[in-house]
Amino acid sequence: MAFWSTNNVEPTRQYRFTVSDGKGVWWWAKTIDKPAFDIDSQEYKLINHKYKYPGVVSWQDIKITIVDVGKKVDELYTSLLISGYSPKADQVLSPVDGIAKIVASDQFKNTGNFQIHQIDSNGKVLETWKLNNPWIKSVTFGSLDYSSDELVTIDITVAYDWAEFN
Repeated sequence: MAFWSTNNVEPTRQYRFTVSDGKGVWWWAKTIDKPAFDIDSQEYKLINHKYKYPGVVSWQDIKITIVDVGKKVDELYTSLLISGYSPKADQVLSPVDGIAKIVASDQFKNTGNFQIHQIDSNGKVLETWKLNNPWIKSVTFGSLDYSSDELVTIDITVAYDWAEFN
């Protein structure tokens, strides 16, 4: 008998999560990293002792792997163009010169907040992570292989300023 069954506690499971962007749940999300942070530290020397003090908090990028369904490649490429990327000078979709953070993160804001929900076996939300000022940092559109019948997946790296936990 497992220790959690005697304490009326159920451990959380990795496969019980949802990802949403305000328009709805990303049912095509296969994996996602939960937010993580690092705190810089500074060392100060006083006579023959060193003391460490905490510094600035840095939130790490998260990686999302989604299954390529529908027109996800088209949506992601259009998102890049709307953010300010212009491979051809005559096809600018955004009034900014180059990629602008405010335009890139507004794509998530216009649809709501980018959130990660961890749920229990009954579908009740255990924890919610909201990413503030998120923007797509990188996309890998998958790979193709004649010898495999696996689903094509897309890896998305999302940068953000900070995360809120509820």
